[in-house]
Amino acid sequence: MLNLKTILASLLLATTTMAIADKATVDTNKVIATVNGKKITVGDMNRFFATQPASERPRSAQAAIGEIINRELLKQEALKQKLDQDEDFKKLLDTQRTNLLVNALLAKHLKQVDLSDKALKKEYDAQMKEADLTEYKARHILVKDEKTAEDIIKQLKAGADFKKLAKEKSTGPSASNGGDLGWFSAATMVPEFSAALKKLKKGKFSEKPVKTKFGWHVILLEDTRKRKAPEFEKIKPQLKQIVSSKAIHQYIDELTAKANIKIESGK
Repeated sequence: MLNLKTILASLLLATTTMAIADKATVDTNKVIATVNGKKITVGDMNRFFATQPASERPRSAQAAIGEIINRELLKQEALKQKLDQDEDFKKLLDTQRTNLLVNALLAKHLKQVDLSDKALKKEYDAQMKEADLTEYKARHILVKDEKTAEDIIKQLKAGADFKKLAKEKSTGPSASNGGDLGWFSAATMVPEFSAALKKLKKGKFSEKPVKTKFGWHVILLEDTRKRKAPEFEKIKPQLKQIVSSKAIHQYIDELTAKANIKIESGK
């Protein structure tokens, strides 16, 4: 199964190609060069431009024509040497054909997807309903081993000052600021840290050391607040991508449900 991000990137490329080669705006059959009798047309140039990464595209039409001519010369020489008859080449060509067919099919399918403001607003509401808009203000003390973290918790329970201990004991970059992490969303932290943080009440610290890939943490939750949800208009591009991605997933799931698929164990 092709990676979804790859499919979407390829699909964007495919639709761009179709837009550039629109005969309604330009005569794609107009000949711009001939190489050993082979005609090169405006359509050939359009397809060449569309299949090149933006950073690698020629900066002028003249440069593009020169590169297209060079490619045609090389192609003719490759055919002369019968490289197209090589078995590895045939397999690669079949793979490229598959990619083009996939792009064409998904482009056709996505034309039927509802990307109206009404549909996007429905997705927006669903996303906002599930979104965690809570922001946290916290401090932490990071140490290398669990025992040290447990000793720090004992000191805190005995009345020690969290900021002072953070400056003295923490190995994290926030140590000089008393372990202050400022305001942040839980998603910006590693999962173990976020999970422990969400269980704390304001003004309370974690009574058990929290282990992450960075070490052992003692966390103090100082405050929470709700951030404003992003405006619908500002995230419409992301919403279109989400709706399109869901449509592709659903389409592939439907095809999979109807298919007879057998995965070999490899034994």
